[in-house]
Amino acid sequence: IKPFKEERWVDYAPNIGKESGGYATAPYRKHPYILMSWTNRLSDVYTLVHEIGHAGQFILSANNNSIFNASMSTYFVEAPSTFNELLLSDYLENQADDPRTKRFALAHRLTDTYFHNFITHLLEAAFQREVYNLIEAGETFGAEKLNSIMQGVLQTFWGDAVEIDEDAALTWMRQSHYYMGLYSYTYSAGLVVATQGFINVQSHPDEGVANWLKFLKSGGSLDPINTIKLTGADVTTDEPLRNTIKFLSDTVDQIIAYTAEIEN
Repeated sequence: IKPFKEERWVDYAPNIGKESGGYATAPYRKHPYILMSWTNRLSDVYTLVHEIGHAGQFILSANNNSIFNASMSTYFVEAPSTFNELLLSDYLENQADDPRTKRFALAHRLTDTYFHNFITHLLEAAFQREVYNLIEAGETFGAEKLNSIMQGVLQTFWGDAVEIDEDAALTWMRQSHYYMGLYSYTYSAGLVVATQGFINVQSHPDEGVANWLKFLKSGGSLDPINTIKLTGADVTTDEPLRNTIKFLSDTVDQIIAYTAEIEN
């Protein structure tokens, strides 16, 4: 993936009418293409490394499988991209020499990676379910109805803790590919797989990296459960999810510790 800048894989310029967020795709055994809007913010760096995570998997899957097996399951397709975000947060924390910057890196881990993937996409999935219920009931809808559904989902989730205005109701429009099939559901699964893979790399670097590369190279050659097992995670048990929850809890504890260090 190193040639991505020189070979201009990224459509990075913000333009009128351009879709928000990030997106990556790759023709078989050609280089990937990345769509995003670059505005020089740290969140853009997270978006870029996220999409480069997809690009790396696309390349390795294509180079190690026939065209019939190169496409990976949607169930875990967001794991490599999220894994890259965890690498970025870890890099930012370890490169910093002061507690404020270290805390900043971990805060971004929570807000850019985990909040977006665990909360934002959960709400989109809840919204999508309500739309499907309308369709199954034979009802029709337009933008006004979709606004109402999204606003209701947000109000139910946040209760009286957050004021949900009419602008918030428009957020279902953000990125259309979230609703391709049941794509909004894949982020939570991908986040758990990525977190367990990252933990494995931290605790056993050589073995963890080797297993992660096997996973990236596997494409669609195995069923999703056995593909994920290549990383050292067994999602037929609740252990990876519990490890992810503990990882989040440890991150919060470390942020608190950095805060105490700053205040002292």
